[in-house]
Amino acid sequence: MLRIATWNVERPKRSEATRRSRLLKAVQAVQADIWILTETHDSLSPGAGFTAVTTQQTDRAHESGECWVAIWSRFPMELAASTSDPCRAISARITPQIGRSLIVYGTVLPWLGSTWQGVPAAGGAAFAAALNAQCTDWLALQRQNPDCDFILAGDFNQDLSTTHYYGSKQNRRALENAIAAANLRCLTAATLDPVPKHAPNNASIDHICVSTGLNPVGCSISWPETEKPQKNLSDHFGLLVELACQHKQPL
Repeated sequence: MLRIATWNVERPKRSEATRRSRLLKAVQAVQADIWILTETHDSLSPGAGFTAVTTQQTDRAHESGECWVAIWSRFPMELAASTSDPCRAISARITPQIGRSLIVYGTVLPWLGSTWQGVPAAGGAAFAAALNAQCTDWLALQRQNPDCDFILAGDFNQDLSTTHYYGSKQNRRALENAIAAANLRCLTAATLDPVPKHAPNNASIDHICVSTGLNPVGCSISWPETEKPQKNLSDHFGLLVELACQHKQPL
């Protein structure tokens, strides 16, 4: 079984010692095997035995160590191919002790009002441009790594729940189409979104999607189990899924 988690931790600064301490405790309590942390800091580690790959470029003012995406793994890991967005996306190849290798793609897609590589936000243009480029990445990585299962996770800035929370109908359709085109399943969409179960007026805009070789063991989990995100942690809920491993085919 694999435990995969993602969380946007809302840019923890070195000066925010108390919040950083709370975040560390919350992250370490989840006990995930692989983390996709977004709007994070390279010092926010899930614990001993984890290594990280992080985005090295940025498109906004930032403090040293801050990054858009960090993938942390307790298993051996190496960078995979470069992505179409070196600021807000990164891919890694991970080799678990049991089961097939994994390509993990971590991302932050544009939010409402966000530009992307000079493309304006109006009319969802930035979201569409980033999504199209990243979907090309997802397909290429799967072609280049046929021996691997694929995990896509991070901050999509778009709900996929049964009721509207954040984003737009246009962006939602585009995201659902891209996920389907890449032969992925979103384990945090529609009735699988765990957030409304404890926060009826909210929904997740962070997601975890997987290829067909990976199957959930149970329902997805979100935290903190409150009606709103806890501002002393982050303005996002975290998400966890547990997956059954697809065993390697014998030679």
